[in-house]
Amino acid sequence: MGDVDGDGRADALVGVVKSTRFHPEKGRRLFIFKEVNGKARPLWLGSQLGGTLQDFRYSDGAVISLEASADSLYSVAEWRWKDFGLRFERFLIHRTDKKTATKYFEL
Repeated sequence: MGDVDGDGRADALVGVVKSTRFHPEKGRRLFIFKEVNGKARPLWLGSQLGGTLQDFRYSDGAVISLEASADSLYSVAEWRWKDFGLRFERFLIHRTDKKTATKYFEL
């Protein structure tokens, strides 16, 4: 939970494992929902972030992701809401081993 879009209300961040319309292969995805009139409504149904999503968390207005690349290196990235969806802000650490990336992700 966190106020991803900055409107002052908490949004629900949900990790799912499924295919999507634009990425038919099954994978880990981040979906964000808002409460509208007492019902959960999609705010963002992300098909992918930068790499292969391993884990995510919400911190200080940002989504922090742990991602793997095709060559088995890992990165931790910061994403922030911009208009329609999440926008890449910066890498906290980029293209390193899993143990190091996980350490940064858990800070």
